[in-house]
Amino acid sequence: MTKKIKKNIGGIIAGLVLVGGAAGVAWADVEGIPFTIRTGGSTNTPCPGAYSGYAKMTNGSALWFTPPTNASSGTFTDASSFGTSYVSVACVVRRNDLMAWCGTNTVTFPATNSTQYALTAYVKNTPPPPTNGQLLNLQVTWH
Repeated sequence: MTKKIKKNIGGIIAGLVLVGGAAGVAWADVEGIPFTIRTGGSTNTPCPGAYSGYAKMTNGSALWFTPPTNASSGTFTDASSFGTSYVSVACVVRRNDLMAWCGTNTVTFPATNSTQYALTAYVKNTPPPPTNGQLLNLQVTWH
């Protein structure tokens, strides 16, 4: 009887994982985006503040992403590995009202597929790293 219960629980868990994946509950996109050296921002602006350059994640040729159906949040992460001197701010802007969310290297934000989002990583340290044109590893995951 114990074996039968374990089999049923294992089947239920596997089914839930498959249904969750098919329903679009979590979807991730990872891209290597070229870094552009261009100073901007201000210490008076909290999000993203002063920066030495950036990389904008694209959706094909567009800068705006629409989350998949049923997504209720997203996580944008700069997963670049340039060592301890590298500091970035992950910044997400909602298109319909320009609301912005920022965090050091990663940020989680509320999302809906009724609007679009721009995803930009701003580099805070004085380069290098990275050098102009060097790829940053950026990832968005929709939950």
